[in-house]
Amino acid sequence: MPSTIVGVLLERHRDHIVLGNGTQIFLEEGVTADLLPIGATLTVLCTPQRDKKLAHYICVNQDCLFDALEALAGGPDYPASLADGGARRQPMDEAVPQPRRDGRHRGPQSPPIDLI
Repeated sequence: MPSTIVGVLLERHRDHIVLGNGTQIFLEEGVTADLLPIGATLTVLCTPQRDKKLAHYICVNQDCLFDALEALAGGPDYPASLADGGARRQPMDEAVPQPRRDGRHRGPQSPPIDLI
């Protein structure tokens, strides 16, 4: 029965790849790992054959999607990333500019667009 494995590429060889957790996945004929970047997050469609896993399809995932999913899964107590110095992020209602009493928004606005 086919299964899907998601993992980080640690090593690539002519006939198999190794994921970050040590899982070895052998490549079906016609499947190549030559262009897969080391450290990339992969989704692999594979089936067990005897004592090994055989890959039929490999897809490189965009890591920014997994970062966003991890942040969502962590909820509001998920720690801030090191990129922002560990500072807590603002709640959405504080981060989005609120309209002023006179109907204008705070902050810079783009200039009006002249229609031709």
